[in-house]
Amino acid sequence: MNTNQEANPRSVPGGPREEQPFTPVLISGLITTALALAGVFLLARSNADINIMGWYADYVLPVGALIVGVVAASGYGLASWFSGIKITRSLLGIVLALQLFSYFGAQYIEFNRRHLVHGQDRTPVGFMEYYDRSARMMAWKNDQGGMGQPLGAWGYAVRALEVLGFVGGGLIVPLILWKSPYCETCKRYMRTRTLGWVPSSVPVKKIKKSDTAGRAAHQAEQQQAADQGQQTIESLKQMALGDQTGDFKKMIAELGVSKKQTMKLPARFSLHIIHCRRCFSGALVAKQLLGQGKQLKTSEYARAELHPEFVRSICQS
Repeated sequence: MNTNQEANPRSVPGGPREEQPFTPVLISGLITTALALAGVFLLARSNADINIMGWYADYVLPVGALIVGVVAASGYGLASWFSGIKITRSLLGIVLALQLFSYFGAQYIEFNRRHLVHGQDRTPVGFMEYYDRSARMMAWKNDQGGMGQPLGAWGYAVRALEVLGFVGGGLIVPLILWKSPYCETCKRYMRTRTLGWVPSSVPVKKIKKSDTAGRAAHQAEQQQAADQGQQTIESLKQMALGDQTGDFKKMIAELGVSKKQTMKLPARFSLHIIHCRRCFSGALVAKQLLGQGKQLKTSEYARAELHPEFVRSICQS
């Protein structure tokens, strides 16, 4: 029996669901966008010194706009996750367009609220004139807490960063979901459960450059540990494909004893099971982790599609 390709006879009663519309996701996203921008507006009105959209790090990183963008678009992600409506490339494009529209819509609402007119003839100020003026008059605060010189044309660069921050922040959660595992049969996002860690190296030793023999011996130890780690991953993979649940769980439990030591190694594998909580289709995924902290590099090392009964036995234990 080819267990990694066999269909689940009890997957979903009635077969796959029909394709769902984007409407609930879009409505939810527009609601959170309106609430986020309203919050920014109310904070600015209550305190002139609070301009979240104007928060920048090192004068070039639009941190405030990024935060507002993430909050504004959170509704798209939440609705997608809970409804099971998958984030697709076309839906990402719609979210991008709506984020742009929301940003400039908020700018227009702020402009319209001011009822600006020219001082000489009292004719109304146009939106483009207002936007140009507000961009050119932007200025950074100086060390004394006052405002510096207007940025002039450079204000457009700051505005562009603001737009990129807001739109880019709004795409973060949808992009994560776009890349997330998804069960096409059940129309829901799959869950990822970490099963354990497999050592693939030995602790780094400080060896003098002049100690050639010592360095060679240490490299041999590292290679042996790497080979052993790969063999362990292969063994676990074959157990999973062969539905050897008992042996699989036993080996995972044995690896868990040395979890803390394994996590400190310069090279190790992490083992995960990606699964659907409805039909229990899923896959075993091994990722290779190299380095620690900010130098950590992660890549997928192996993957095996699993039989639903094996997934069920692992995830419900």
